[in-house]
Amino acid sequence: MPSLTYSKEVTQHQLELLPSRSRVAFGLSCCERMLPNYMAFKREVKWGDEQPLRKALDELWKHVEGETMDTAKVRSLTKECEVVAPDSENFTALLTTAAQDACFAICSVLDYVLQENPERIAKASSFAIDTLDLYIQELQDGFSNTPTLVSNTPERQERIRLHPLMQCELARQDADLKLLASNPDLKSLKSQWRAPSKSNIDL
Repeated sequence: MPSLTYSKEVTQHQLELLPSRSRVAFGLSCCERMLPNYMAFKREVKWGDEQPLRKALDELWKHVEGETMDTAKVRSLTKECEVVAPDSENFTALLTTAAQDACFAICSVLDYVLQENPERIAKASSFAIDTLDLYIQELQDGFSNTPTLVSNTPERQERIRLHPLMQCELARQDADLKLLASNPDLKSLKSQWRAPSKSNIDL
């Protein structure tokens, strides 16, 4: 099977063709695969709280199923998620950025509910890709508390793109978009996509 390449612009275009709640479902699928990264970060550094993130995701699933979310609720959930996002200046753990990305992705989906701008959902998907990009770099380079100053060469980026974890995430996003384009029963997707056993970086 040909290898896949990520494009936020292409993802956004595909999202523009979907109904609003289907867009949210796609964003949630991405976020659900990122939440276990936050939980792994919390276990490692003994800091954090995934409950506001889980609460936000569950409220968004209710929205996908037909409930409305008023502005006050969305803003409250967003603030709660922002509070538990780790500051990279305070932590040196490998999963710090992955935990941040999980928080920021959920906030992007919440922001979409207010704006209905497909770019916010595409942004959530790009956070999932960013998580993988950095994680694969660290796997290949060996993690150091000091940022590695390695040139971002085309060869390096191609190795990251072709890594099995990256290709798995790209394939999943592609499959989700194709499924949503077929107008599935969104309620049935919750049981399939909520709380996966493994994250997008295989944790």
